[in-house]
Amino acid sequence: MKNVKRVVLSFLVVFGLVASSMQAMTVQAATTSPQVDAKAGLAVDANSGQILYQQNANQVLPIGSMTKLITVYLTLQAIQQGKLHWQSKVKVTDQAYQLTKNTELTNVPLAQNGEYTIKTLYQAALISSANSAAILLGDAFAGNQTKAVDQMRALLKKWGIQDATIVNTSGLNNEDLEGHIYPGSGEKAENKMTAEDMAIVARHLIDDFPQVLQTTKLTKATFKATATTTSDMTTWNYMLPGQQAAVSDLPVDGLKTGTTDAAGACFTGTVTKNGARLITVVMHANQGDDDANARFTETAKIMHAVYQQNQQVTLKPKATVKIKTGQTTTTTAKTKQALTYWVPKGQKATYKLRLKTTLAAPTKAQTKAGVAEVTLPAQTRQFLKGSTGTKVPVYTQKAVKKASIGQQINRLWQHLF
Repeated sequence: MKNVKRVVLSFLVVFGLVASSMQAMTVQAATTSPQVDAKAGLAVDANSGQILYQQNANQVLPIGSMTKLITVYLTLQAIQQGKLHWQSKVKVTDQAYQLTKNTELTNVPLAQNGEYTIKTLYQAALISSANSAAILLGDAFAGNQTKAVDQMRALLKKWGIQDATIVNTSGLNNEDLEGHIYPGSGEKAENKMTAEDMAIVARHLIDDFPQVLQTTKLTKATFKATATTTSDMTTWNYMLPGQQAAVSDLPVDGLKTGTTDAAGACFTGTVTKNGARLITVVMHANQGDDDANARFTETAKIMHAVYQQNQQVTLKPKATVKIKTGQTTTTTAKTKQALTYWVPKGQKATYKLRLKTTLAAPTKAQTKAGVAEVTLPAQTRQFLKGSTGTKVPVYTQKAVKKASIGQQINRLWQHLF
């Protein structure tokens, strides 16, 4: 993330707060989906992947430091796999040290030839968006920057993301990396994805590693630069409680901002309200150069619209399935859990069960017996790639043993007479 704008924008915050408050009141009274003052915007249900708001959500745009969510995911995955540990030490490379001296970029003061733990670098990358920290994390989980980018690209493809451009681990424009760029990438190339792609990344991160929210919700922390010196790390997420763009009825606890000249002011956010977690993405807030809160104002606009205009409904599909040659002739089938969807207020969701005609005994518990096909209002039928969507398997609840020869003969006899 670029650091040069932070001082200038801070002077504008006081003047922007009054206007932001007035705008927030207008949004809360809205009855239709808002037009977001940004190049792209998106809101999805974190649990189901149901898309609840979108504006140019499939337009490929620069993402800036939101890149670090991918870098962090791979770091957490390496820890989970035992390849790294929180206290593993990473030596500062010359690339990371030179970059950390660039005061126009967001960083922490790394010591030349110093060593830092994975945990320290992880916190620096998420809280203060330290670019050198992200680079060192990439070196740690992959061995070098080229291999780290390769892993990032492979991860996105695994998640069904095909239109992303990933050239580094930090989200900076390549021109800021002083020649340390991915082989074959342009001198001014930078990472690009769609808003929908970013939501997929955030959803995987929260779902697979929910502990990340314990760090993204922090507004400040201390960075131990050397044995005797420390510096303060402060968040760029001004929507966190107590920060200048916080909204009292939106208890945001993550995730990541992103800023470059090309990306503008971006933010992938998340909030839980009334037991429902949303993931939102705002890309290139149009007033971001003049208003430090612009990306957060647009995020609040989306969040408010979703919560105010929609409601969650719960379905519990259940059916009786016939069992051929079983000790019992039927068994119950259900979805593995109740199904929760969003619909516009005043509307509903319905479902139909499409079952296999019969199952042959013996059958195990949790045998797939068919699907529940859910019908939603037209405006809420879209889901992120990789989501279950509206066709959900139903499974038998109990095992059914095969009937004995005697039982089968007795049933046949009763059927005939």
